[in-house]
This record gives sequence, structure tokens and C-alpha cells, in this order.
Amino acid sequence: MLIRPVDRKIFEERVFPREYSVMVYTENGHVYAKDEKGSIICQDSPTACLQESVNYVVQKGGGRILVRSGTYNPQQTVNIPDGAKLIIEGEGDGTVFRYTDPFTLFLHTSNNPTWTSVLSFRNFKVDRSGSGGNKANIIYVLYALYDEYDNITIVDDYREVGEDVGLYGRNSIVSIVKNSRFFNKATPVWFHSYLVHIHSNYARNTALIGFAAGHLLPESVFGYKQPPGYPLDGLVVIEDNVCIDCGRGDEAYSVDNESTNPYTYGVGIIRNNLLTTQNYTVKYSAVACVNVDNCIIEGNFVNAAILSYAINAWWKTAKASLVAVRNNKINVTSSANLYPIYVNAEKIVIEGNDIMAKITADGSDKSMLDFGMWLKASDIIFIRNNVSYTYPNALYNQSYFINTIGYVSRVIFKENLIDVSYPPNISSLYGIVFEDTNSKNAEFIVIENNIIKFSAGRTLSVGLWGIYQVPPLIKIEGNKFYSGTTDPIILNIRNNNTAKATILNNVLSGVAGVNLFAPANVSPTLIFTDVNTKIVSTSPNITVRYEKRNSGLATFSGDGTTTQFKIPHNLTSKPNKVLITPASANAAGQFYVTADNTYIYVNYSTAPPAGTNNVVLYWYAEV
Repeated sequence: MLIRPVDRKIFEERVFPREYSVMVYTENGHVYAKDEKGSIICQDSPTACLQESVNYVVQKGGGRILVRSGTYNPQQTVNIPDGAKLIIEGEGDGTVFRYTDPFTLFLHTSNNPTWTSVLSFRNFKVDRSGSGGNKANIIYVLYALYDEYDNITIVDDYREVGEDVGLYGRNSIVSIVKNSRFFNKATPVWFHSYLVHIHSNYARNTALIGFAAGHLLPESVFGYKQPPGYPLDGLVVIEDNVCIDCGRGDEAYSVDNESTNPYTYGVGIIRNNLLTTQNYTVKYSAVACVNVDNCIIEGNFVNAAILSYAINAWWKTAKASLVAVRNNKINVTSSANLYPIYVNAEKIVIEGNDIMAKITADGSDKSMLDFGMWLKASDIIFIRNNVSYTYPNALYNQSYFINTIGYVSRVIFKENLIDVSYPPNISSLYGIVFEDTNSKNAEFIVIENNIIKFSAGRTLSVGLWGIYQVPPLIKIEGNKFYSGTTDPIILNIRNNNTAKATILNNVLSGVAGVNLFAPANVSPTLIFTDVNTKIVSTSPNITVRYEKRNSGLATFSGDGTTTQFKIPHNLTSKPNKVLITPASANAAGQFYVTADNTYIYVNYSTAPPAGTNNVVLYWYAEV
């Protein structure tokens, strides 16, 4: 629970009684620590004075250590014991801890933690410039009840190592980092706690990770002790941060329960952050959730060069429940043979994003450049996105642009603007693909009011594999497909069951039509609940039926004696309305019309004359 500003003073005075405060200060080249009565409790050694101040305050039951402006040169770690209730506070960047040796400045840990420590670090600067290869975790807190970091500046030397973290924590209950600045660390902030809130910070030039956090780490896997009574599920919020030239060895922003973790749990929110690269490239993901059960990525601005995913959400073993990617501005350039968007969950929501990606790779590793987006989910909501991809150097055709092959059950794909540009003579075999599997039955797929432009053999492919209890519903309506070198829409029906489709009011370029396909070993039925788009190619073993209406042109050869001509209407039941219009002179005789569940019967009073294809009838039937 966050503490309202009006309550903070009361909270601090209860937890950190002012009468037990200690002041550390410099005077005439000496360092002193004195208690609230003015008595000197330590002199000359910065490390000893900090340690003695901590010990004094802890013995008193809690308090505030005020470190006055000045430069302090500690020689070793200041240890904070378990159960401490402590504020260490400076006077802004005027309070400087200056050292270059490889040690942690403040360390809190315990072999037998009680999770009762309440720690606050505020308003000071740590300067390790010139430290060279001497890596150091600056403040390292394990097993606290509450640890807070506010208005801290950390300056270091750039180095490509993992254990070189500015603010580092493991398996506390609540950890909060805010209003702080980090320069040239491998990783500025990296916490695993039950609740983590990292907000309003600035980092520049990080060699490994930008801002990273995760939930409690299970002791059975990682060895960190777990607070009793707390589940692994928790909340991590990373918001309103700025990261420049971050993530050169891993992610720039990440809610990460560790890729080696066999569990997926917790809620991760990454929102309203800025990432930009000026001199470097993000190695892995710009924004990522790893083994997080519910992940929300929203309102972020990414303007970066990347070597991997712009947005990545994946799991080790157990599938995530929800990944929502909303209202982000993504502008990336990637030299990697890799798809920029990869999301894997039970349910995916991708809404209101502006995504621009320039893929400069040549596609020589074609297996990795097959996709522009890979979405794997049972439920997919993909609405109101503006997507623009360019592939200026592609050498090979791309198999798919948006690929959801896997296990889709329910899809809503609406009101998107998608524009993909390939070099001349390069295209995508299938542009957008939605497929279920034998083990996951599609229930409905709605593709509505999209504008899609790119060179593709088939702009849209819907594939049905499952064994259906209820016929799946497919709706493709009101789209503008400015692409398609063969048939812009293909429906793959790969079983012996029945599917229903509505295909209405689409604008198609290329060959204006729909291709229906089934493998040779199956004979499915496709029922069009409504259709006004031309079916240009049909696999011979697909039975096509119409639920509401159908029309066509029927041609017969008269023999001078036949008075009845049968037209198969392919409706699912007997039509209630039938219109017949003669389209040839020999078909213009007097006739009446009847119908049943299979045929329209055109009955002439006088048989049309003999001839070849001389009886031609336009027909329309409606249930």
C-alpha cells in the first residue's frame, strides 16, 4: 500500500523517532559522527563513523542518520543488521560517497531473516568514476520488510558485467525506487520483491540491463529465503522512467522472473517509460516480461536500435494468463534476422499501438526472418493498431508477416492499419495467418474494418484444424486489402467438419477473390452465412453451402423435349424467395418456379428448343 504524502510525516516519526538521530559531517578535514545530544561517537574514519551510526541507531530501536554535505571516502562495506529501522539521508548531490574499490557501500542481509527491517536511503550521491574494472553493487538489500530509495545519484565506469548493480535487492516484501539517477552501471536497478515500484528515475549508458525487477524468487530454485506467508505472486510496476543507451547486454525494461525459473506468476506493469538509443543497440528486448503470469505493457515510447525483440513476453513452462500491449509508440531499427514482436500467452490484447519497424537484415537466416509478429495465444484481441514495417534489404520471401499459428480459439482483429514494404520482387507467402491446431478448436475469428497493404501471395489466411463440437465462425467484413498477388483471402479447412463464414463488403486488389482449400484426405463443409465476395478457387473436396442467400448463372443445353431444369442452390434449407431471369433468347419462354432443400426447379410450359448451352438463367435464392 502506498503512503499518502499527508501521512508520511506521521509514519516516519512513529517508525524513525527523531530523538535517536545521528549526524555525520566533515569539518576541517575530519569526519565526525555525533548523537542527538551532541556527543561525538566516532571520528575520522568515514566507514567506521557510518557503521557506528548504524549500530547506534539500531540499538536505540530506530532513527535517522543525517549525512551532511561533503565528500566521504569509505574503505569497506557498512553492514545493516536484520531488524533495523533506519533512514540514511544526505543533503542531495552535495553528500558524496567517493570510492573506487570493489565493495558494496550498504549491505543488509541475514542468515535467519525476520523480514522486520524498514530501510530508507535518500538524497545522496555515490561517485565511483575511475573505478575501472572494479565492479560493485552499491546498495544491496535482502529480506527487508520495506526498503526505499529516493533521490540517489550513482556515477560509475561502464563495464560489461552482471554483478555491477546500482540498487540491488532480493526477496524483500516491499521495494520502492524513485527520483534517482544512474550513469555507466552495468545495471542501475534490479529487484526481486513481493511488491516492487520503480518510478520516475533516469539511467544512461547501461552495459547490461536498464530497469529490471521481478517477484519473489523461489528458494528451491535460486536459494534465496522466502518470507513466510507470502506467495510468489506479487506486483511489479516500472513506470515513468527514462533510459538512454540502456540494455546493451539484455533487456532495457523488464519484469523478469528469470528465464531459468520453471514457474510463471505475478503481475508485471511496464508503463509510460522512455527508451532511446543514441550510440548503442539494445541486445535483447526493449521491453520484456519473462515468466510473468499477467503482463501489461502500455504507454511506453521506444525509439531505439535493437538486435532482438522490441516487445517480448514469454514463459519457461507454464503459459502466461494475459499479456496486454496497449498505446505504445514503438519506432525501432533492427539489424537482426528476428521478428520484432513476440508474445505468448493464453490471452493477448494488442490495442492502440503505433509500431514502426525497419528491418535492415537481409534475411540470410530466413528461418528467423519469417515473421514480423509472432502471437501465440488462445484469445487474441488486436485492434486499432498502426503498424508499418519496411524490409529494405530482404533477399528472400517472408513466409508470414503476422503469424498466430499455434492454438487460437477466439480472435478479434479490427480497425488496424498495416503497411508493409518489401524490395521489388520480394513478398510474403501469407501476410496474416490465424490457425488453430488439432488440440485447440477455433470458436470465432472476426477480421473487420482493417486496411492492409503489402505484397503477399495471400493477404489473409485462416486455417482450421480442430475437431469441432460446434462449427467455428469466421467473419471477414469491411476490410481493404491493397495486396495479394493471387487470391487475397484463403480459408484452409483441414478436417471433415463444418465451418461457417461471413465475407462481406471487402475491397480486394490483386485477384479479387477468395480461395478455399482442403487437403486431399478430408472433405469439409463450408457454410457461408453471408457472402458477396467472389469465390475464385475451390478445392474439389470442399462442399460449399449458403445459409441466407446464393446466386449464380446456370447454363443448360435444350433438347426440344425437356421442360424442367434443376439448379442446385446450395442453401442449407429450402429457399423462401427465388428470382429467375432469362439470359438467353431460348430461356425466355413461359415458366414457373418451385424449390426444395436441394434444387430450384424451373418448369417451362413449352420445352426450349434444342441447342448447345442455349438455356441460360440468372438465379437468386434466399432463405
